[in-house]
Amino acid sequence: MGSDFEIIQEVLQGRRCLYGELVKKYQHQIYALGIKFFHNQEDAEDFTQEVFLKAFQQLHTFRGESGFYTWLFRIGYFLGISWCRRKRPTESIPEDFDIPQESKGPESLHLRQDALKVLRQALEELPERYRICLELYFTFGMTYQDISNITDIPIGTVKSHVFRAKSRLKDLLAGTVAEEPHDL
Repeated sequence: MGSDFEIIQEVLQGRRCLYGELVKKYQHQIYALGIKFFHNQEDAEDFTQEVFLKAFQQLHTFRGESGFYTWLFRIGYFLGISWCRRKRPTESIPEDFDIPQESKGPESLHLRQDALKVLRQALEELPERYRICLELYFTFGMTYQDISNITDIPIGTVKSHVFRAKSRLKDLLAGTVAEEPHDL
């Protein structure tokens, strides 16, 4: 078909069936976001449907100032935050996350499980504002500008949060946690 913006214009003019093209194009990315929030297939699938439904209902508000994907991801981000606050705190790494291994012996498996546990705990100790920016940057490969657009956090602050999150994570993993700065 055409660009996302052209498809949206067609949908708004009554060709609603074309919305399926946008769903097909972005469903995997939104589902991946759902997995990051909920860590299970059922909730991630429900989340994906809800994001696309909300986006369809609000499609008339899309002005094209950012890409459709950024706009859609923003809807998903805020919906995920809202659902998690109602349900439970999020866990940053899914249970089935795999750390590559060289050998498959019991000792290696135990070491991998321990490493994953330590990493999960360290990520959970990060302030939420840092963890969110870090995950959007590394997990979803978003630019600082996209993160800023999605979270409503100024771009300079996003950069600072990613830097501080990496630094704090390094300290946490090294076992030398520094005090949290109280400047934000």
